[in-house]
Amino acid sequence: MVCMSSNAEAPRVLRTGARIAGRLGARWYAVHVETPREAPAQIKARDREALQKNIELAEQLGATVVGVRADRPADGLIAFAKREGITHVIFGQSARTRFEILLKGSTLNRFLEEVRDATIQVVPLSTQP
Repeated sequence: MVCMSSNAEAPRVLRTGARIAGRLGARWYAVHVETPREAPAQIKARDREALQKNIELAEQLGATVVGVRADRPADGLIAFAKREGITHVIFGQSARTRFEILLKGSTLNRFLEEVRDATIQVVPLSTQP
């Protein structure tokens, strides 16, 4: 399972997931969580375009693209991983300060607390805006 977002850096994460799935000969999912902030009526045009490009790339790379709805990304990813018995997960993560993590929380940390039997890989994303 690759955690896909509307981030313009997500193609790096998707390509990593495709390579790993290819090596394992495994079917893989590109999962996007639609939060209230990214609902069709709320999502910014730039983010909508980036998400659409990411979906198209994931499909070209052989992913089964899945959209789930949840109030927070971690909730949707955790529910999907548990429901599907996911054993390998790839996250993209940009650099954040400890204060930002304390203030906003961490999807990765929540996932690690809830899904203990999956292998997790983190692909660093650019710190550029």
